[in-house]
Amino acid sequence: MLHTNQLRPEGPPKTKTGRSVQAPTDELVERSANSFHPDSGVGSGRTRGEKAMKSEGATCRCRKHIGWVMLVMYLSFFIYRALFLGDGSGVLDVPVWELQDSHRLLTWFRELVLASLREFAFFIPLGFVVVLACAHDSGWFRRFPIHPVALLFASILAILVCIVKIGSFRYPLAIVGLILPLLGCIFGAWIGTTWIRGWRARLLFLPKMAALSLLAALCAGAFLWLSVETTPMAFEAARVTSAEKRRLVRLIRNKSPRKLRDDEIHTLRLTDHDINVLLSWGLSLGSADRKAKVGLARNCASLCASMGVKLGKRRTRYLNLEIDGNLEIKDGIPSLDVYHCRLGSVKAPRWFLRLLSPIATSVLNDYRLSKPFMEAIQAISVEPEAIEVTYGKVDMPEGFREDIFGPASASQEVLASTREQVDNLLAIVDESPDTPPSFGTCFERVFTLARERSVERDPVIENRAGIFALGALLGHHRVQEFIGPVLPDRDVGAARWILRRVTLRGRSDWTKHFCVSAALTLLSDDIMSDAAGLLKEELDADIGGSGFSFADLLADRAGTTFAARATRDETAAREMQKRIAGGFRVEEFFPPAADLPEGIADAELELRYGGVGGQDYLRLIDEIERRLATCAAYRYRQPQQ
Repeated sequence: MLHTNQLRPEGPPKTKTGRSVQAPTDELVERSANSFHPDSGVGSGRTRGEKAMKSEGATCRCRKHIGWVMLVMYLSFFIYRALFLGDGSGVLDVPVWELQDSHRLLTWFRELVLASLREFAFFIPLGFVVVLACAHDSGWFRRFPIHPVALLFASILAILVCIVKIGSFRYPLAIVGLILPLLGCIFGAWIGTTWIRGWRARLLFLPKMAALSLLAALCAGAFLWLSVETTPMAFEAARVTSAEKRRLVRLIRNKSPRKLRDDEIHTLRLTDHDINVLLSWGLSLGSADRKAKVGLARNCASLCASMGVKLGKRRTRYLNLEIDGNLEIKDGIPSLDVYHCRLGSVKAPRWFLRLLSPIATSVLNDYRLSKPFMEAIQAISVEPEAIEVTYGKVDMPEGFREDIFGPASASQEVLASTREQVDNLLAIVDESPDTPPSFGTCFERVFTLARERSVERDPVIENRAGIFALGALLGHHRVQEFIGPVLPDRDVGAARWILRRVTLRGRSDWTKHFCVSAALTLLSDDIMSDAAGLLKEELDADIGGSGFSFADLLADRAGTTFAARATRDETAAREMQKRIAGGFRVEEFFPPAADLPEGIADAELELRYGGVGGQDYLRLIDEIERRLATCAAYRYRQPQQ
């Protein structure tokens, strides 16, 4: 038997050729190890790759940390903006009356578009920072132009922010408010996804963005160009006469939903002619190049409207709108279905109208101005040439008048000054309790105090306060309902009775016309003041009334013009104070009016003057304006530089 040691080979092993194979020595091992040094071949590349991956991972983590910090900061800004700065939609809080003028309507629409763009832009950074905080550019995410997980997270955050802002979430009205924020998040997430993919993707993003902006601008321009037309729609608007106004006022006043008892209901029937007269009457208070007409058929109604739009100094194009739809009651809830809509040459597709109809219904049912009326309606019946509405009592929401005509109350500064002026006027009666003061004395007293107070205060505010005091004491005490409480708590009935006897050119009714119109002008504008005065005269022209009076119209226009001149700017306000405080001369403010026709019955107004808007009627209106232009207080003088 062989010993174990005898089985061990002596020396290095040999190959078939007889050469021995050397066992690896320490030198060989060291050389082999050196082959993986960073400065050597294959091993060096592997190490650089590992370091690059580590560097990329560190950059990704740093980006995520920065993204989370930015996300927390931006969400904090959103919450602060929603809770303390408002939602930025103040442009929508415009009184409805302000939109009766076409120029103001277009201005409001332009501001609405700019506010929408701002709301869209506010949410772009949110989508961007969410991508930085949550996304990584690897794996299957590269298949999407927008990181889906980050977009979902950004959308959830946008919805939560909108809920905090509006305080509730009601479908479908709240969805309308989510459209712009979600679009902003999508756009921001697209930018963020592009950003994390490196410089090559970022450089390619610039031409994409330019092309998208150009496409959006071209689409908007094409829509605007197709929306306006060179001519108005070919239909005749209903003619508004004084008799029609009186008839509709009596009809609506007798069916007023505010006067009903809680358990009482009324049915109001309006023909298409009645509705068209109301439309023409309302549109006539604004721009002249506006008209509208309603058509009624069984279970459906149509509206045609045309409004002139000034493009440049002389060009006028027209926005022509056609809408067909139906308003009905479903389970006690009003429902609006619009199935045809065309603006200019642009016709809305049916699928869009199906999507729009429930949103419009929600707006009608939830909007604070229309909601009380929608809740009071119990039935609607649309028939050929007539519509019947059955309704109960309507409780007007708080602030309804302000939403229609603007803030009803004056500022605290104006109210304080008005109370001072009221006490100032009442002091005149205390000085001479048996004889009413003259019209000029009252004005001198008011504007002398306004001039003294304007040394350290705004003269426009002081003049407004003086006109409000004159309107409440010399005009009508209900002016106080529009500006706020200004009359003293103590009993001043005797003093007010004396002040109501103040005459202007020997007529106390002209005093009331002048002062009330002046106060109404400051509460709204001269269009509303003139319209209120004209309506009163048309009502007076009815049987049993005092008759239509062009002299009263002159008093209304004089008060309107006076208020506008006295509060136009600081220079004009101080000039009016100086003129009146130096001695009131009636001819500078109120031209002769005794020779103007008065006591005109409705039949005579239509037959002799052609009604409101007739040729002879307009001739006398021009004469009123000519006489006012001769008054020294109303002549405009360019301020010296």
